[in-house]
Amino acid sequence: MKNPYYIKTMNHTPPMRKLGAKSRVGTRIYKKTADGVFFYRPTVDGKQHYFPLGYDKRKALDLADKIRAAKTLYPIKEVIEMYHKKRFQEEKDPTPKVSEVEKRLSEHHVALGINKKTVKDYMDALKRIIRVVTNEKDVDDFDCGELNESFINGYKMLALAGLSDEGKIQSRKRTINTKLRSAKAIFNHRIYDGFCIDFNESLQETDFFKKLGKQYKLPPMKLIQNTFDLWHSTNGDVHTLMGVSLIFGLRRNEIFHARRDWFSFEGEKARVNVEAEKRFKPKGGHEGHSMGNKALAKRILNKASGDDYLINNRADNGRPVYSEALELLRDIGWDRPSPLHELRKLFGSFVSTTESLYTSQKWCRHADSKTTSESYSDLIEDKKVISRWVA
Repeated sequence: MKNPYYIKTMNHTPPMRKLGAKSRVGTRIYKKTADGVFFYRPTVDGKQHYFPLGYDKRKALDLADKIRAAKTLYPIKEVIEMYHKKRFQEEKDPTPKVSEVEKRLSEHHVALGINKKTVKDYMDALKRIIRVVTNEKDVDDFDCGELNESFINGYKMLALAGLSDEGKIQSRKRTINTKLRSAKAIFNHRIYDGFCIDFNESLQETDFFKKLGKQYKLPPMKLIQNTFDLWHSTNGDVHTLMGVSLIFGLRRNEIFHARRDWFSFEGEKARVNVEAEKRFKPKGGHEGHSMGNKALAKRILNKASGDDYLINNRADNGRPVYSEALELLRDIGWDRPSPLHELRKLFGSFVSTTESLYTSQKWCRHADSKTTSESYSDLIEDKKVISRWVA
């Protein structure tokens, strides 16, 4: 049985002011329904006048500004003759299907500065939202015009259905926020000429779940020890992936693009520079660096398979390497959602314990120290564990 597209208890019509818009010079336009026509309704001599403006918001705002200017120069009867009879005649552009959105985003990803993996992640998030509500596996033909407020609220409700444990509810809410953030990013670009994306206004106004702060906690010390033992037992690309993440805290996409010349051994510690290049931009667009033990850094370089890029197997953006490492980490007991990312968090805790929270923030390249404090930092009290970051 399919889940309903709309949750009846949530069906309500937003006020016209919320559905409308305001131009740069202050002219306000309205809509009676989300699928309705924009209109301008000035009051002249105590009487309101109705001017239909069409479905396109930018065109509607431009026309409303012209009508507003005209009524300051001419009697309202003449303005009505000039504009009121020019009722909107053109057909409304179609709303895009999921497959059309994916194609448009893929065609423009280079110009937008978005890599192919990000496009895939965005589309996977959008498809997941739609699958939860429609209970359909193949959603390529889904009409994105259905992504209104009721649909999104329905997704939130259904995604939380059946959960009673407060910890799991909080975790699921964070996942929902991530999916919605990705879906919003898809339509927040002007690349959909020929399509009507009025639904995007409702999507962009969707609220995230609030107060979901989570304090990071280290896994058992034994698991950390086993993780280092596993790393030392590996070779090739898996050894490189785990090592650069554990010893320098790089993200997996940064590791995939890491080159040998990113490493420097001039000071007391080895330094790894995270540098932008033609096919790679650091998260948030911020370059930076990390520091780690020299001997361990040399061990990583000596065992790395690649002559330029450290990761030699570059098929499918390194997914075969990530999958192999992930399976190994699961086998030794990692049951958290993203074990590979947990290695980076271990690095953050190590630096926070041995250096400072500020240093951890800089070496993890976080824009906000709150991210480091809440999600990447816990005190490592076991000196034997701390010593694993030293050769």
